[in-house]
Amino acid sequence: MVQHVYGYMRLLAFIIVSLSLVACSNKFSNQNLPESSGSMIELTSGFPGVGMVILPEGNGICTGTFVSDRAVLTAAHCLSLSGRYSFETAQGTVSTYTKFVMGSGSIDDANDIGILVFEPNSASGDQIYNFGNQVSQGQILRLVGIGCNNLETKRGAGLKRTGTNMVAGIDSYINFLTPRSYARSILGPSNRAGSCFGDSGGPAFAEINGELVIVGVTHAGGYIGDNIISEYINVANRSDNRNWLRDRNNQNNLGIQGL
Repeated sequence: MVQHVYGYMRLLAFIIVSLSLVACSNKFSNQNLPESSGSMIELTSGFPGVGMVILPEGNGICTGTFVSDRAVLTAAHCLSLSGRYSFETAQGTVSTYTKFVMGSGSIDDANDIGILVFEPNSASGDQIYNFGNQVSQGQILRLVGIGCNNLETKRGAGLKRTGTNMVAGIDSYINFLTPRSYARSILGPSNRAGSCFGDSGGPAFAEINGELVIVGVTHAGGYIGDNIISEYINVANRSDNRNWLRDRNNQNNLGIQGL
């Protein structure tokens, strides 16, 4: 069972916007994955370019990342509404009506990415992340999100959390497995993190030569056997996603690097 790790009503009503389901396979296993640390929620004040995407009229939240001084990368399914979107970080809040989406944002959409475009100089240098061009099974990635901290209660959204996990497999998505027992501390453990509602659009970072680069975007999650599966859109080595990002960048003078 897989569902979007989408946003909630702004006033913590925790209404799930999408509950579309698809069948899960059991092709992933825990073999060679790191042991669970058992640690709890890991809150962070770091990653200054990662923030909260606030949907029009406060109708939900997602996560996004500055990829230039005026462009925020998020999920296409976070941008399905008409109206003004806001992006909130510790440095302030900016708003826009301008958005671009690649895919439909459906639950089985491997092109579930979108961009919000703001006024130039909306972000400073330390808030901007470049794209990476490679991701592989077995690689340890850093996950960051603003969503819930408890998959069972769907509560705790709005605080920035982080964790790491090893890529369990790559098909249409970058996939992570988290023990089902971690449902009460999702995206908290340091070495088996996953995603929760409100994390949609958030980044999966790889560290290359000491620099964090974006290789994935949070898409959906659910249960698969004894694990929670978190699916991330591959923006590292899927040419269709990279070509779309490159075209939007070139056509709109967004200033995105690393494509």
